[in-house]
Amino acid sequence: MASFFTHPLPAVVILLGVLVFFHEFGHFVVGRLSGIAVEIFSIGFGPRLFGFTYRGTDYRLSGIPLGGYVKFAGAHPAEDVPEGLPGIAFRDASLPRRALTILAGPLANFLLAVIVYSVLGMDGISHPPPSIGEVIEGSAAEAAGIKPGDRIAQIGETPVVTWRDIESTISQAPGKRLDVVVERDGKRVPLVLTPAEIKTQDGAGRAVTIGRAGIALGRLPAMFAVIEDGALRRAGVATGERVVGLKVGAETSVTIASMTELLHKLTAAAKTEDAVTLTIEAAHPPRDDDESLSGSGEKKAKPVPVTREVGLSLKTLKTLPEPFSKKATLAALGVADAQLTVGNATDGAKASLSPGDVLLAWNGRPLRDLYALREELIANTEPKAKLDIARGLERQAVEIDLKPVEVQKPEGKATIYQLTVLFWGQPEEPPPIIEKYDGLVAAVGYGLRETKAQTKELFRNVMSLISGDIPLKALGGPMLIAKVAGDSAKRGWQKFLEALALISVNLGLLNLFPIPVLDGGQLLLMGAEGLKRKPLREAAVENFQKVGFAMILALVVLATYNDLSRFWKAMLESVVGLFQ
Repeated sequence: MASFFTHPLPAVVILLGVLVFFHEFGHFVVGRLSGIAVEIFSIGFGPRLFGFTYRGTDYRLSGIPLGGYVKFAGAHPAEDVPEGLPGIAFRDASLPRRALTILAGPLANFLLAVIVYSVLGMDGISHPPPSIGEVIEGSAAEAAGIKPGDRIAQIGETPVVTWRDIESTISQAPGKRLDVVVERDGKRVPLVLTPAEIKTQDGAGRAVTIGRAGIALGRLPAMFAVIEDGALRRAGVATGERVVGLKVGAETSVTIASMTELLHKLTAAAKTEDAVTLTIEAAHPPRDDDESLSGSGEKKAKPVPVTREVGLSLKTLKTLPEPFSKKATLAALGVADAQLTVGNATDGAKASLSPGDVLLAWNGRPLRDLYALREELIANTEPKAKLDIARGLERQAVEIDLKPVEVQKPEGKATIYQLTVLFWGQPEEPPPIIEKYDGLVAAVGYGLRETKAQTKELFRNVMSLISGDIPLKALGGPMLIAKVAGDSAKRGWQKFLEALALISVNLGLLNLFPIPVLDGGQLLLMGAEGLKRKPLREAAVENFQKVGFAMILALVVLATYNDLSRFWKAMLESVVGLFQ
């Protein structure tokens, strides 16, 4: 049953049903309070499925669940209020009451967004903490002296609470000096960071220049790829095994959480000791936690850890120069970290890559980490790639077939090529922090701030769409909403509510644009009526509405075309799957 409600079709029906109910209920309540007669309150369009009549108003559920409407009696000059229906004709209400009735629909959508965000605030919003997992070699962060394990406490005069605070501040400051305070070993350390300038595209397809520090949230596990006949290989450590504990001399063993932590402890121990004892966890093939490699969609139980202890000679580390270098320390041990070590390969990659292979270069360009590989994949437009790899103690060059996947980008449909590999040493993110607002006032304050921020961003996107900075191919319709609804429902009720609030803001704001047929278009007509101090000519109103209908129809056709070009195959498979 749960899988039924996470399917795109039921999910979008529920989502649109709630949105439309609030929008039309806003019109309905203010209209009723203004004394205007209401003939029909409908969720959905088309034929009436069922409903009831109360005080002369027909409350109904209609057959097409992609909208809804409130029919006020006497909205058209040729209509009269049906006998027995309480209230006056819409046209006979005062101009302020009519305007408030129309405005109430979009305002109800903004109110819904505030309510939803407030509920999420009271429940608690999960955020990644502002802790540095890795610092990319040669990055602005490394030049600034930021180290793995640091917790960024302040940028400029602004306190940092979550990882999102770091991202938003740094991305908006390309090439600018930032005074940063980090917490390290219980002390506050002031640093100066100048983010690199990166030219890219934002999520809407606009060309932008952003700042990039070169930091990552996830920490690399202390997992190795053995590529040389070095100290770790002679100690009996194999590729894919992980160090989970370290004992120096007669001291108690300490838990090891990351690669950086382990290497620092080993280099420190090498100054006084010749050997240490490592607690090694047996290798387990990496998994996709969302879906098994077999494609069954069922999560696998995590294997029970099996550990053993081994002695490791530190002689090769005693001559390492200062300051600490992760690259030099790994080389001295005869290993690489396992972030680019193949654990499982599927599709075209399976023919050329085997578990334990380490990726060294992509089309002749060295790969230092997963982030460099990601940049190569983003820039790649070819179905094949040449890789330099380490296979055991040997170096080889192989050619691999990449998997073509069609995606929808803002500029239109495109084909990207995926490397179908799961790597051993994938970064692990720390436990999230929970942003929670206790009390109604604090929660509503959060709801108002989030609604304001989403409204501002949406308005900016609409203006960019009108100006051409965002291509019209980025416009989406019901299928895109259905995908968003289904995807968010699969991720839990909080994500579904986030999508509901965001789309509610969309509906409220777009309805306020002065386009005929929409609420904003009706408000524009009422404004003209107020300026003339008399009703507008019926023919002028009808022509205005005809233009609006044509505009809306054109937008619907364009959005539907874009949706079909994106999702027709996936939607067809989805509909078939609903009945299997």
